[in-house]
Amino acid sequence: MALLIGKFICLLACYFGGLALGVLLHELGHALVALLATRQRVELELGGSGGRSHLQLGRLSLVLRSRGWRYGATRYERSKESRAAQAAVALGGPLASLMAVLGFAYLMLSSQVGSWMWIVALGVAIANFRIWLVAVWPIEYRPQGEGGELWVSDGLDLWRLLTNKQS
Repeated sequence: MALLIGKFICLLACYFGGLALGVLLHELGHALVALLATRQRVELELGGSGGRSHLQLGRLSLVLRSRGWRYGATRYERSKESRAAQAAVALGGPLASLMAVLGFAYLMLSSQVGSWMWIVALGVAIANFRIWLVAVWPIEYRPQGEGGELWVSDGLDLWRLLTNKQS
């Protein structure tokens, strides 16, 4: 029974840790495409609120906030880029999330069901699947609550780019 409880706690820890890792991978997907498709400086922000730490890596600026690691954003001056470049950047995050889901699913399939490796891979795969699903679902949301910045999912962003609709 203690082993079962331990594995359940491990699954939960891997899910929540996988959310933070998944947001980083998702935003890196956007940022890498933005760096390749544009000549601009790109800001990758992890976290929704709290204190800020800043790291500059060439044209990439990494901003880490102390709270809200289930949120992230990649920023660049979109108005200076073509719709095709904007669409490519919008696709970068969901593609990175999908690659993470597939990678951890493969790790699950390569592991014995119920083993510690399987539990870890399951938790992180579920977290990344959640990130992918929220990213492709066409929604608007305010991570900081009413009065906060309005965020648009990648799916809605891509839909608006493809149908020529503005926000």
